[in-house]
Order: sequence, then structure tokens, then C-alpha cells
Amino acid sequence: MANMGTNLSQVFIANDDTLAGTGAFNSLVTTAGSQEVGVWSVDNGDYIQTALYKTAIDTDAEANDSDTGLTTVANPIWLKKRIQFAQGASGQPIATPLIDTRNIRSVRFDPYDLTEGHKVVCTPNGTFTAASVNTVTLKVIMRTLPVDQLSYHDAGGTDYTILSGTDPLPMGVFNATNHKSVSVEFSCTNTATFCSAGKVAVDAHPLLSKIVTATDTGTGTSLDLQSKHVGVTFDVVIQDADGNAATAATATANKVVVATTGQVLGVGNPWQVLGEEIRCRSRQGNFNRMYLPTNQTTYTQSNLVYHKLTISYEHNWPTGSGIAPAGTLNQAVIYVGKAGASAPAAGDTNVDEIFALANVTAAQEFVW
Repeated sequence: MANMGTNLSQVFIANDDTLAGTGAFNSLVTTAGSQEVGVWSVDNGDYIQTALYKTAIDTDAEANDSDTGLTTVANPIWLKKRIQFAQGASGQPIATPLIDTRNIRSVRFDPYDLTEGHKVVCTPNGTFTAASVNTVTLKVIMRTLPVDQLSYHDAGGTDYTILSGTDPLPMGVFNATNHKSVSVEFSCTNTATFCSAGKVAVDAHPLLSKIVTATDTGTGTSLDLQSKHVGVTFDVVIQDADGNAATAATATANKVVVATTGQVLGVGNPWQVLGEEIRCRSRQGNFNRMYLPTNQTTYTQSNLVYHKLTISYEHNWPTGSGIAPAGTLNQAVIYVGKAGASAPAAGDTNVDEIFALANVTAAQEFVW
């Protein structure tokens, strides 16, 4: 997520794949709550859809420019002197101050990346004999809890931070240290019943069933536990009937390999976009707007995924824009979204052309 603790933090949300051109701000687009976003060039007096800067210059001896003899420059060369980022709205637009491009310090592009919950895979690799019933204790130890905006304030009831199921994060997961331990006990006779019985036990637990999703991968391969909520990470400890740790590192009768895959917060998921939209809307009043509206329009949409652009620029405090001393940076974040499971590709969007990106599938950054 962006560092929204900079001086003047603003977020713009384009829900129709591309950044807009001429005349787009005179009317609303067809999708509810998805007014156009664009880049205003003071030099041209229009919203532009061409490159803002050049990343390479022609260094050969030809009289006319060509695609040969180009040399990549360390600091891209701005083609515009002053620009403004704006989002059309019914009433007044959302807009940055007029920005002198020489004051822009960085432009960063982060492509959409799916959020994935923290996951622990428990693979039995020892002997679970059919002649005896093995009692196993599975203990889930909470390590971290959510810190994002929507987990603590979600007035719209979006539940975007719920990655699986419909249950909100239960209050029972919290304690003074965030290291709460929740255990279940079950019996198994072999590796297959370890996985199946473990899943049944977790699913039946009134607290664990709301924290993690248990998956029996079949035929005794593994019992997988994955967080149902953004920001929840945990450890798993498995013990046999004698209290011994049933892991590959011990010589107990029941051995289980416990492997952890850390959570992937991702980029441009609706919970992140809405969280930044709300934070900018409420920070120091409503500095996401040029005015203070009586009603707030929410632009983030749950069926879209987004690419992210972060533009950081200096300001001339106290004479210029900003609410903090000089030395801090203003920041404008633009999210460009598309309905479906994948964010806009090169053929869907003009973001790559406007911001001189090599593609829209890899993170890129320009620094001045």
C-alpha cells in the first residue's frame, strides 16, 4: 500500500480501463460511481493521452528522428511543463494542485497483484498405524492481526477484507499480546484420516472455523490451513498424545512437516483501494476534494481489480499547496481498474503510453 502519510495525499479511481481524453469531464460515464480520471496539461489546455515524458533520446546522426539510435536516459525528459490530475464528478471535480513537472520526484507503477491469505501446509510423513488410534492436538498460534483501514472502520459493510467465507474476524482472536493460542484435538489412524479428521475438527471449532479455511487435499497428502482475513498470520504446532511435537525434527511416532507460505498483500485489490479512498477522504477533513461535499461518493467497486500509479512531488510550503512543512512530499495515487479477474492489459489501457511504461505487467519506477 502507498504511504498515505505524506503531506497532501489524494487518490483517483478510474473504473473504465483508461485515462480520459478531451471532453470526458463534461459528463458521467455509464458505470455508476466511476467518473473519468485524466491528466490535464496546462501547456496544451486539454486532457492528454500522449506521453508525459521521454525515456530515451535520439543520438544518431540522422536529420530526422527515428526509432534507431535511441539512448535511454537516467532521468526521463518531461514533455510538459505543468500538469494536473483530475477526476470528474457531479458538481466539483477531485483534483490536485497545478504541478510543475520539475517538482515531481517519482512516478511508480505497480500492477495488480491478488491478495492471498497466510497459509500453513501440514503434511503427515510418519506412521499412523491402523492398529491404534493416535490422538493429535493441533494448535494455531496467532502472530499478527489486521492493521488496514477497513478491518476497523467499514461503514459501508463491504467486507472486502474477508478473503474466504462470510464471517467477520471474531473478537475472540484478540488478546493483549496478539499471540493467542487456539487448539483442537482429534483422533486418526493413518495419514489420510489425519487430514480428514483434522479438517472436521477445525470446521467444527466455533473460533478456528471463522479464522482459517481447512482443506483436506486428499489421500493423506496434506491438511492446509489458510487465513480467511487480510493481515492474519499464524503458526501451527502439532503434538501427539504424549505432548511431543509431531514434526519432522523429532523422532516421535507421528511425524508432520509444517510448512508456511506467508500472506501476499498484493496491489490494487478492492480492500486496498477503498481503504486508501476512505483514508484520503477523511484525513484532516476531506482533502481528497477541492471542496467539502455533504454527501460522499464512493468510487471503488468490488467487481474490479486495479493497477496503481503513485506520483510524488514537492510543494512550495507555505506559499504552495500542502498542510505540512517543506521537505515532505505530496502524493497522488491513481488506480486504473477493470472488471473481471485481471487488471487492464496493454490493449485495454493507455496508461503505458501516458507514463512511458514498457508494459503493464511489471512494477516500474522513474525517479528525478
